[in-house]
Amino acid sequence: MFRIFFLTILFSNYSFAHHKIYSPRVEEGRQSLEWRGHFNHDDRVEYNKSHHHVFETEYSWTGYWQSELEFHVSDKSDTPLDWEKTEFQNQLQIFDYENFAGAVYFSYNFVSEAAKGDEIEYKYLNEMSNDKLVFITNFIFEKELGNKSSNSTTFDLSNQLMLKNIVFQDFDVGVFGFSEFGEISNFNTFSLQEHLYGFQFETEIDFTDFEYELSLGYLHGLTDASTNHMFLWNMELEF
Repeated sequence: MFRIFFLTILFSNYSFAHHKIYSPRVEEGRQSLEWRGHFNHDDRVEYNKSHHHVFETEYSWTGYWQSELEFHVSDKSDTPLDWEKTEFQNQLQIFDYENFAGAVYFSYNFVSEAAKGDEIEYKYLNEMSNDKLVFITNFIFEKELGNKSSNSTTFDLSNQLMLKNIVFQDFDVGVFGFSEFGEISNFNTFSLQEHLYGFQFETEIDFTDFEYELSLGYLHGLTDASTNHMFLWNMELEF
């Protein structure tokens, strides 16, 4: 059964909308509520101190099929707070081995801004792991729809390498990053691409009826088109 939750506040301007790296693994019956977001620190006034928030609920229908519903809140040029889009996602796990898993992912984004078209997003999710390491890569393709669309399909890449159970149980530390290359038909030059890489830690706490997961991270921009500094968080209740 889905649980519905409400939105709070805040903003963002950069094209990386939600900075989430998706694991391909699906656990039947899993349901959760999630709040994640990021805060920018930048030497450009128009981007400094901007925020983006995503509120999500998800449910795993089977051992290989999972659905998610996301609500995005961000700032716009004419208002400090706006409901940017609603995103409906489905994920199908296609490989499930002890040290390797793969999944395909599809989402449709209902964009609220009148000047923009809706978006479709395809991903291939890949995970390699053992008792000490987890390495996840997301290959991301996105395109706007309709006569309001402004470009062709774009390609993004995200990676996460985590060391498991560092120092104590259920405490993971690692590095992660996001790269946006531009349109597949005409990649941007490196200075116009967005590349953000940094470090992250994750932990989880088990309670009687639910599990609480917390992730905190920092990203540093490697190009002029990227945010100088970005601070991220992800809080999730799993039932």
